[in-house]
Amino acid sequence: MRFLGAITLSFLLALPAWATENPTMICPKGIVSDGDYQVEVLAKCGEPAAKIRREEKRFEKVRDGGREKTLASTVTVDEWTFNFGPQEFLQLVVIEDGRVKRIESLGYGY
Repeated sequence: MRFLGAITLSFLLALPAWATENPTMICPKGIVSDGDYQVEVLAKCGEPAAKIRREEKRFEKVRDGGREKTLASTVTVDEWTFNFGPQEFLQLVVIEDGRVKRIESLGYGY
């Protein structure tokens, strides 16, 4: 019974580490994770099955002395979808200004 309790406790202590793990994508020539450069993704994974590019206008409020200003910037967002076959999940990689921002698993590939 003590052994079972120790295993349960170990699992519960390790659970937060799994929950906060950064998403990664395993490619034929390496592993891609958040913060990687766009050229690294191409080198490790090859050309994506689909590409979408858009420009987003973003606004940020900042204080300058006693005044509040709104700064505007334009961010280039690329959404690349990788298809590694019917036995693997499709992977969506969101790239903002040349850096991987998010990796998301979709349904099975084709």
